[in-house]
Amino acid sequence: MEIEYEITPDDLFAFQWRAAYRSPVAKRARRKVYLYLFLALLLFSLLPAIGYDGFVIARANFTLVAVAFPVVALMTWRLDRRQTRRAILELLREEKPGKGQLGRHKLGLGEAGLVESTAVGESRTSWEGVDRVEQNREYIFIYTAPAAAHVIPKRAFSSPGEAETFYQLAGASREAAA
Repeated sequence: MEIEYEITPDDLFAFQWRAAYRSPVAKRARRKVYLYLFLALLLFSLLPAIGYDGFVIARANFTLVAVAFPVVALMTWRLDRRQTRRAILELLREEKPGKGQLGRHKLGLGEAGLVESTAVGESRTSWEGVDRVEQNREYIFIYTAPAAAHVIPKRAFSSPGEAETFYQLAGASREAAA
């Protein structure tokens, strides 16, 4: 089965955004940040309880944690999303149309693997080299590495059924090779 499609900056943005927020490594890093924030605020709330007469829990200010943590967590969340968006847009500014990632792509699924061709080259990947096959509402992702994928917009297919058939074929071929 073969599909021809156009990759736009919006498609690359969607893939990078998904990678930044859906990958296990990114999720783990984000959880660590929130845990460290919580622990830092907990430490600051316990500091008033330490005095010349030892540790007195009655002087601990747990209200600081209850009020400050949600505020700081929300500000961190907003800052993270803003910086991620900026970083992705900066990467997209460096992309040149028709020079590899942006532009026309032709992807063929065969018994031996994937063959992708663009205006500047051709790549072959055996099914053993496919890490995973995923989809969301708008795209099919055929990962050739944990952080690299062929991004196939579902708009390239003539019907949702054709997109689902493509996805099923790619998934079955990958599973058969594993």
